[in-house]
Amino acid sequence: MKIQLELNGPNPIVVNASIPPITFTTAGFHVDWEPLSTLKEVEPRRNYPASTFQGFLPRKAVCVGEHWKINSESALQLLMQLGEEPQLELQNDEGGQWACLRAQNDVYAEVVFRIHTEFAFKDGMFTPSQLAGSLIIDRHQQELTYFEMSVPPSTLNFNAHRKLEDDRVVTECGVCQIGMTAGERVAQELTYAEEISIEEARLRLARQFYPAQFIEWVTLEEAPEMAKLLDRPIHVVSADGTFMDESC
Repeated sequence: MKIQLELNGPNPIVVNASIPPITFTTAGFHVDWEPLSTLKEVEPRRNYPASTFQGFLPRKAVCVGEHWKINSESALQLLMQLGEEPQLELQNDEGGQWACLRAQNDVYAEVVFRIHTEFAFKDGMFTPSQLAGSLIIDRHQQELTYFEMSVPPSTLNFNAHRKLEDDRVVTECGVCQIGMTAGERVAQELTYAEEISIEEARLRLARQFYPAQFIEWVTLEEAPEMAKLLDRPIHVVSADGTFMDESC
């Protein structure tokens, strides 16, 4: 069933943002490079009109599982609470911002989204692996019930490019915690009439950035048996990073 999602509430939406100090990078950038050693949110709290979050919603009625592109201006309005120079067109890879209707019932709808961005410094660039989040919409009141967005935790979840005085550019990876929230968390209390799993929704979003995610990857242990069963050759891929985000 297709549904239309609208946000028209008159009250400002208060968003809390947090970037705790970075405590780990693979070569110490968080200690000896000022942009990382002093990295923090621009504003811990900021008010937004409903129109900002309307930009995260589709312009037409959609079904559960359907995806759409987020309005760039809306995404940038939120990102500027985190850093002063966010960019949605990445220097070294595919930028962008996509959302998907994960679930709905007669009252609520849940949208999950993924944003690729980087923040410019005067002598470099900071690139989170991704910013992933969700919105819960009260369809009757046309109000935002809950919003959250964060850099997912991982062994490494950002990279940074630092330009040195001799014009060399060096790259560093590390771990950061970046988060934004608004409203009250109610997702765990809701029962939906239609839904796809959060894992499926995230995969559908990842495929908008990385066509390689359409491949049905299997482990080396599983490959011989499946190749025999399906009468297919085995293609082996070795990589020192991830195929799923911008962390390396």
